[in-house]
Parts: sequence; structure tokens; C-alpha cells
Amino acid sequence: MNPRTIPEDIIQQIRERADIVETVSAYLRLNKAGQNFKGLCPFHSEKTPSFTVSPSRQMFHCFGCGTGGDIFSFVMKIDGESFASAVRQIADRVGIQVPSVGMRQERDETGQRRETLLQLNDAATEFFETSLWNSSLGKKGMEYLHARGMQEETIRTFRLGFARPSWDALAQAMRTKGWTDADLVDAGIAIPRESQEGKQRTGVYDRFRDRIIFPISDLQGRVIGFGGRVLDDTQPKYLNSPETLLFHKSRQLYAMEKARTEATRRNALMVVEGYFDVISLHQAGIRNVVATLGTALTSSHLPLIQRFSKNLKLVFDPDSAGIRAALRTAATEMLDLFAGRGISVDVVTLPDQRDPDTVVREGGAMAFDQLVDGAETLIDFVIRHSLSQATDQSIEAQVKNLDAVLAIISRTSDSYQSLYLKQIAERLGIDEHVLRTQHRGASEKTSTPARHAHKMAGPPPSPQSGKAEEMLLQLIIQDKVSPEWLDDLQASEFVHRDYQELFTWVQAMPEDEHITSAKHFIAFGEQNPEYESLISRLALRPLECEEHDIERAVRECVSHIRARNLDDQFSERTRQMRIAEREGRPAEDMHTQLEALRQAKSAYAQQSG
Repeated sequence: MNPRTIPEDIIQQIRERADIVETVSAYLRLNKAGQNFKGLCPFHSEKTPSFTVSPSRQMFHCFGCGTGGDIFSFVMKIDGESFASAVRQIADRVGIQVPSVGMRQERDETGQRRETLLQLNDAATEFFETSLWNSSLGKKGMEYLHARGMQEETIRTFRLGFARPSWDALAQAMRTKGWTDADLVDAGIAIPRESQEGKQRTGVYDRFRDRIIFPISDLQGRVIGFGGRVLDDTQPKYLNSPETLLFHKSRQLYAMEKARTEATRRNALMVVEGYFDVISLHQAGIRNVVATLGTALTSSHLPLIQRFSKNLKLVFDPDSAGIRAALRTAATEMLDLFAGRGISVDVVTLPDQRDPDTVVREGGAMAFDQLVDGAETLIDFVIRHSLSQATDQSIEAQVKNLDAVLAIISRTSDSYQSLYLKQIAERLGIDEHVLRTQHRGASEKTSTPARHAHKMAGPPPSPQSGKAEEMLLQLIIQDKVSPEWLDDLQASEFVHRDYQELFTWVQAMPEDEHITSAKHFIAFGEQNPEYESLISRLALRPLECEEHDIERAVRECVSHIRARNLDDQFSERTRQMRIAEREGRPAEDMHTQLEALRQAKSAYAQQSG
């Protein structure tokens, strides 16, 4: 447990001013559910919302995967931040200044390195921007952007830049600011010079040269990587940062930090294929748009997507290579990828020789919106193009293609299967009865336990022996217990270690404060992260008793705990007495103790009913 490097009073001020609902809503869609809010958990895949946020207790808990905590732990978990970084991030949002002295002491080595690389990336971004806006150095870059229809406000909003043709212009500029070659390499903006003909060459050279630069940011708007595009037909046309401590292209989506608010508002997220497609659409007022970074959509992207929308629209370029890639990606694996997570996927197909950038530049936002309105479902897209290919193939290829389509159909509901089979039979001129027979065979092949793999089991039920301890702590955490009801219960009387630790914390609360003050449990969870999930679960789980029965329930829990404790003592004393009798030692005192325990046990058994 690390010592606190931020004053406790500052942390408490931030906690009191910040709103966990507002913070969580920046990452995922929440809906009101009674006194709380619910949404799809960002920490695991689910179809039915089990992620609960309590504005009154300022806590969250997922009853599917068990993740829980307070506002600081949420930011720590979802953004991979240290405690100090999470506190500072939330403090910035609510306008509270956090003392910086000693904060770096709390960060581990990885956290310090992340901060160093983030600062370096920001400095590099400023260098690229300055180069672009320089009337001499960035002239051809700016002319290229204007030719692509980029407005100056858009260029500034997306922090577009220009990498000079020089081999080491960026490296030299960063060195003068105190960055080392190792920093530049770790950030992915420079490449080490290789030895040549037995001669060791030292130093680095710029990764991006003579390219338009697209900074890639995380959800907080911090630059974590870069993309670069040449100004001519030189290959590779696009170049991205390599994998670094900050940048993982298979988990990132370009412009997600700008699209997330609109994606949540519209409950729809569009995925296009290029940087300029994204920027042109945003410039045209269509701002729920992101792009993959040279990869297909994978399961690694889903946690990010699910935070903001359950409706995904894939926008494909119409060239034949793009169609083939789309089919390859959108077949069985892609359907399984999305269907098991409750994500609805539509496909927007563009006209020949048009990409989103071209569509909005020539026809405006309205032209693109019309294409979106005409989108078809992912499975319709796959079936339509598979069948259109089948008519031009050999009989053997057609059969193979048809089997693949039937396998895909078998993953839809029964009503859709019947409709698809009828359409396919009519399109290919096949007897519908024969097609249904073939479909049943495909269905049997795909009907495996894996189809149900996405179902999430809830947390295991509490052991019967600990039910009274758990229920009592739940009532305490939810501010339902008066101290006198506990009848001087001691932590040592608890059997389960986790509950014993929590009750020890209850006993340590200042006497002049109410025993059920929730902030004490939040503080305990911050200091003991292994208990955060248990605390949040007990804090947000519905009570099993009515308000008017709470005192009786508390006293019954105390009696049950005491009775069980006495039962354990009785069993132990009985064992000791039998050993003493076998060894010929006096056991009269033990008989007296056993009788006292028997009477006490009987009394508590009657109270716990």
C-alpha cells in the first residue's frame, strides 16, 4: 500500500465536488434505473446491462464481472491510470488544483515512463503543427490539405501537422528540449540507425518524413501515436506509429475522443477506413465517425465501441479489393464477434469510385446521410455479395459458397432463417425444400457450446456460513444500522476473513461519527483495492428486507454470528475435554465451561430463530 502523496483533504474536496455519473457517462451510455443508473459494462462483454452507478453513494459495481469501486478507481481501471493520475484528471474536470510535490513518487516506473512519452508526443505534435503553419516549410503540406478540402479550423481542431523531408529535423528539435534518443525510439517517432559494413552507427532518424501528420489521441485527448500520409503516390501511402507503451493500434480508433459524445447522443458509431474520411465527415457536421488504424475490427476494439453505442455502421469503399476484404472480415467470425455482445451492425456501401471524403465534398452531408439511411444489415450484406459471386463461379465453388452462407444464416433467429432461405432459393433457382434440408446440416455443424460462450455468469452466491456476516455488512455499508443494534459485536467473532477485515474497519471509525458513514468504506477500498469490488457490491446490491424490518434483521444477523461462534467454541472445548479425559487429566472445569457455552448457544439460537 503506497503512502498518500496527495493531501487527504484535497482528495475529499475532489470527491465531494465530482459526480461519478457524469464521469462514467463520458465513457459509456447510462440509463436511469430507479435511484441508480445502468449501462453495459465497459470491463466485459454483455448484452443485458449489469453495470450499476449510484449517484447517492458515488460508487459503481458490475454484477456481471464483479468490478467495482469509486470515481477514482473507475478512471484508474478504464484508463489504466495510477491513483495520483486519476485524482489529477478528475481534479482538472472539477476545477481543483492538486499539489504536484511528491506526486511522481507514487507512480511506478511504468507510470513515469508513460508520462514521459505523453509529454514527448505532445512536444512532437507541436513541432509538426509549427512546421505545417510555417509559410515556407509547410507550404506544400498546407496546399495539399486545402486541395483535399480541409478548412483551417478543421486543421487546427485535429492538430494536423507536417513532417519535414529532412532525415532528422524532429530528432534534432526534440534533443534541444532535453529528450534522449531512447525517448524518441520508445515513443515510436524515431528509428535507431543500423550498423553498416562493420561500422557502428549511432543516433536515430525520423520515422515520419515529408508526410501530412495525423496525431492519434486517447479518450482524454492525449497524443499517444501518429499517422502519416505522403503527398504523392509513394509507397507506403500511410504509415502509423509502431506498437509502444502508449499506442496499440488493434485497440485504438482514430478520433474516438472527438466522436464519443455524438456517438452516445445518436446511439450510433460509424467506422470508416481512412483519416481523411473521418476528418471530412466531422467537418461536414457528421461527428459520430471514427476509423481503424490499418487493421480490421477485432474483439480488442469492442470494449471501446461498447462504451458509447450498441449500433455500429461500417462504411466500405466500393473497390473490389475493399469488397473482398469486407466479405473476408464480415463472414462468420465477424458475425460471432458482434452478435454475442448485443451490437447491431449495418453496412453502408458507397457508390463506385467514391469514398466518404469524396461523397461529402461533392454532395455535402445530406448525400452521405442518404447513403447511411440505405444501409443494410451485416448479414444481408454478406449474403447478397456471396450470392452475387456464386452465379459467376463453378458448380463446386457455388456449393462451397452456399455452405458458407447457410452457416452464417444458422446464427440468426428462426424467423430470420426462414426469410433468408426463401430469398436464397428464389435468387439461385433452388428448390426451397432441398435448401432447407441442406441448411439443417449446416445448423448442426455450428450448434456447439461455443455459440453460448459469451453468456456471463453472475458472481457466485455467498456461502451459507457467511450469509449473516455479509448481510450485516451490507446493511452497515448502506447506512441502515445504529451502533446499539450491534450489541458490542467483535470482528473476532466473524469467520470469513474479508468480512472480518471490513468489520475491523467499522470498529476503527471515530466514535463521534456515525458508524455507517459511507466515505469510510470508500477510503478503505482506496487503501485496500482488493476489497473495492466487495464493498461496491454490498453498497449497491438491493436489500433483502423491508425498511421496517431492518433492526430485526440486524439483531438476527448478530445473534446468528454469535450462535455460530459459540458453536465453534463448543466444538473446540468438547474436543479438548475428550483429549483430557483420554490422558487422565482433570476435566471438571471444562465441563462447567461446556455447560455455560451450551446455555449461551441455546439462547442465541432462540434469538436468531
